[in-house]
Amino acid sequence: MNLVELDHALRKLRLSGMAAVLETRLRHAQTEKLTPIDLVSTLVSDELLRRQDRLLERRHKQAGFPRSRTAHSTTLTLISTRR
Repeated sequence: MNLVELDHALRKLRLSGMAAVLETRLRHAQTEKLTPIDLVSTLVSDELLRRQDRLLERRHKQAGFPRSRTAHSTTLTLISTRR
């Protein structure tokens, strides 16, 4: 199975988090000489983190909370409203 087929299979299995970082993780595994179990473990961790992030985004959206602001965007808003 080549990378394109593997990417397609991962997405079909709904593992888009793994698919998104596969090439990067493979290069990292080659340069760092990771064992296969370490590579798989890293890919699974990436998938779990992506799922947690997406779940939090969905819940935030469903709750109707206003979009979170950074200190920089808040400062810009305050400056523009003072004019």
